[in-house]
Amino acid sequence: MNQSDLLSKVEIFKGLDQQQLDTVNDCCRIITFNEGKKLFSEGEDAAFLWAVIEGKVDLRFELPGSDSSEETIVTTISSGKVFGWSSFVPPFKYRLSGYCSSKSCRLIEIKKNCLQKIFETNALIGYRVMTNVSIVIGTRFQQLQEEIAFCEGEILLHHKDN
Repeated sequence: MNQSDLLSKVEIFKGLDQQQLDTVNDCCRIITFNEGKKLFSEGEDAAFLWAVIEGKVDLRFELPGSDSSEETIVTTISSGKVFGWSSFVPPFKYRLSGYCSSKSCRLIEIKKNCLQKIFETNALIGYRVMTNVSIVIGTRFQQLQEEIAFCEGEILLHHKDN
């Protein structure tokens, strides 16, 4: 399977035709990480958008003065999903840290600046990709809201039992 075929399976590239995928392909490279390897740190310049081909990536918040652990996992990203959307949102810094959480992770690393240049010359690609990015962001916030509501419910049930 070539890289453009892999891109067609990524959620933010849905709706792009083969020619458009080939254009985006120029901004991408496939990269592999081993389990536990840190991809980027919270607060770093968000220069890349990432898509998981194989494996899983944990997005974690970092507590000052503490090592990252499974307790600080906000979400886990799996095959076909993207992360690093903060590369398109000011202040253009990663808001979480990324770690390979499976034996290995095969990812597509997408250069933000390259993708933005494509958007400037081809508004249709930009419109479709950013619409899909908006869907990803909305879905992630909804998942977070549901998790917070569940946790709040657990706390209320625990207090009722005491």
